[in-house]
Amino acid sequence: MTGPDGFADAVHQFTSELDAAVVRARRVAAAARETSAKFRRETRQLAEQVKAGKTSASPEQRTDERMLRTAGGFRADNGLPVRDLPVPEQPTTQGPIRTTGSGRSIPRPSDDDEDFSQEQIMR
Repeated sequence: MTGPDGFADAVHQFTSELDAAVVRARRVAAAARETSAKFRRETRQLAEQVKAGKTSASPEQRTDERMLRTAGGFRADNGLPVRDLPVPEQPTTQGPIRTTGSGRSIPRPSDDDEDFSQEQIMR
């Protein structure tokens, strides 16, 4: 059985660990806020450059129409502002296209697809 000194030590250790965890959580939250603010700032600057015609997105950098519609629907459903964006001349709906030896076009597999298709394994 633990005496009163053992209980006091346990409470002191628990309080110390809790304080350290709170300090770490505050540091992580501050770093996340800083990263988020930097990302928003850079995005705002890039958007201003595109609006002013100082830069434009290459076809590889454009967001496909399906993702734009999904994002717009999400914002509309949640009461967030949805801006009408100009439609690019040639929107990309897939990643870059590669060809086989026979000249047949094959869309590049997405990076987020982690399973291995038979086509990938056989090469």
